Amino acid sequence: DKIFRQAAKSKIILNAHNVNKGEGFISKNVENDDLKQDFFFINEYNQEKILSNILSLSKDRLKNYGDYEFFKNIQVITPSKKGLIGTRELNKYLQQELNPKSEKKKEKTFGSIVYRQGDRIMQIKNNYDIYWEKHNKEFEYGSGIFNGEFGTIIDINEEEKQIQVKYDDDKNAWYAYQDIEQIEHAYAITVHKSQGSEFDVVILPIT
Repeated sequence: DKIFRQAAKSKIILNAHNVNKGEGFISKNVENDDLKQDFFFINEYNQEKILSNILSLSKDRLKNYGDYEFFKNIQVITPSKKGLIGTRELNKYLQQELNPKSEKKKEKTFGSIVYRQGDRIMQIKNNYDIYWEKHNKEFEYGSGIFNGEFGTIIDINEEEKQIQVKYDDDKNAWYAYQDIEQIEHAYAITVHKSQGSEFDVVILPIT
């Protein structure tokens, strides 16, 4: 019922409580201008314009605002997999915008999905057996990549029929082509998949 300490300065926290109470967002508040500028609401009803906003925020606008870069700081989280603002379509558009096709980047098509070097991906099921290595100050190795881990495709080897993924904790793992259903693009993820994760900046379209 009560918001404590520095959380009372955050519009994210205040608006979360407002939503639970059925009240509107605090966006601009002249009386409390000491509040953190950490929440922005874009009121838009047209889905094509919502998509355009998501793409421009992801590519340029947030970088200009706070030097945020998509692959380091930003995550798009959406309630649904389906529709123009669902994960399936958003991932296609965000890939085109943020990691476009290039002669310098290897890629592999599986059905209607194109995986490309530089793509942001997520492991979507627990795999206790997949081998990984870490090449830091000390060489480490082990097995196991788990549901919800984020990584980046760094190589696609057509001869070996493997995709190499470097995870955010520096694990390097190799996926045989037949195991590719264990990963999916993660430019946009569902609210459900985001639970338990933390991000510097979230873009949340609700239609």
